[in-house]
Amino acid sequence: MASEYRPLSKLTGPRDAVVSLAFSAKGRFLAAAGYSGVYVWDLSTSASTPLPHMLFAPQNPKYVITAAVWVYFHKNNRHILLLGSMRGDVILWNWTEESQSFNLLYRVTPMNDVQDEILSMDVHEQEIASGRIGRVVVATANRCISVWTLSSSGEFSKVFSTVLDDNLKPKTVRMCKKTRDIFVFPLYGGEILRLDYKSGAVKSRKSPGPGRMGSVSLNYTADKFVAYTGKNFQLYRLSNLELLKTFIAEAPLVFFPKQVAFGESETIVVGGTDRGFALVYDVESEEMVQKLSYPRGNLVQPVATFTLPGRHLIAIAGSTQEQPSDVVLFEKTIPEVPLVLHSEVMQDEPTARTVPTAGFVHVGFYIPKKALNWFWIVALLLSISFASYCTIPQYIQQVCTRLANL
Repeated sequence: MASEYRPLSKLTGPRDAVVSLAFSAKGRFLAAAGYSGVYVWDLSTSASTPLPHMLFAPQNPKYVITAAVWVYFHKNNRHILLLGSMRGDVILWNWTEESQSFNLLYRVTPMNDVQDEILSMDVHEQEIASGRIGRVVVATANRCISVWTLSSSGEFSKVFSTVLDDNLKPKTVRMCKKTRDIFVFPLYGGEILRLDYKSGAVKSRKSPGPGRMGSVSLNYTADKFVAYTGKNFQLYRLSNLELLKTFIAEAPLVFFPKQVAFGESETIVVGGTDRGFALVYDVESEEMVQKLSYPRGNLVQPVATFTLPGRHLIAIAGSTQEQPSDVVLFEKTIPEVPLVLHSEVMQDEPTARTVPTAGFVHVGFYIPKKALNWFWIVALLLSISFASYCTIPQYIQQVCTRLANL
């Protein structure tokens, strides 16, 4: 790796273990969910934004938040934070720019008030274009998989809810960004399900996968996934469950699922540990390239990644129960690629020249090929028009002369 991540900021506030981290669209907010409820920071100011009515009650499943995801509607510039609780509530919070605060938008309580912990949540698209709706998938401890739609106006509607077989307990659900279908990864057993996003019908079953999948991150094209398999982090091809890469980690001190995430356009993998740091791996070489230290030590399970123009971000957090937890944000700048013009390169200097990327034409400076093609088309049309302007009047005059001589 050309450069390393450096600590950017330490975000304080959570009074107990953090179990889920989530960046909002455009990297505006970062949410930390866990045994002390939810803390949200505006990363442009690092200010903590409290959520009303979110009590510190780590013994009450209603206020222990186990999952967090974001959506953003371009139509009305609306950030919505979706949360899942240990009791089984699905909660939606809406950010209001005018008041600079979050307001409760929607709460779905567990059916028949029976506790049903939310194990995993995912969205089809984090940024939702005008005229489109959001889709959310939720998995619970009672083997229930639900899909919901969310509109820019805040309407939240269930599409379907299905219960899996007794022998398949979901741990992670991921929604395919291309087809919208749902992949269900169990904690044990190694059988991976693909469900239809409209009905919940099983479209395929794949096995044997990893016997243990504590946490799973699916790549954008949904053809590969990386999982924490009890000791190491391993990369698999989803179509045939072929093991592609193994990212070696130390033997765990305690068995808690360590979270894992792709980063930097899927060129790195970031994983949590129980030794006071997170690990960054290079996907190509399978090597561990950096340890991201957590000052308080102990469990560092949750990790999250995000890429902004000019920099990559990684967030890690403490996850030891009954201890205050911080969120540590790391940053790595993206080197700028210099644009070299002919006038900048002297003929007597044997310096290396920047090679233009595909889709550009070298004509003393770089012009997009598409723009150059349009230039020639317009020039051709102008030439035809000019030729017609010059020749047609002469032709009409000759015709008129011949008719007059008849």
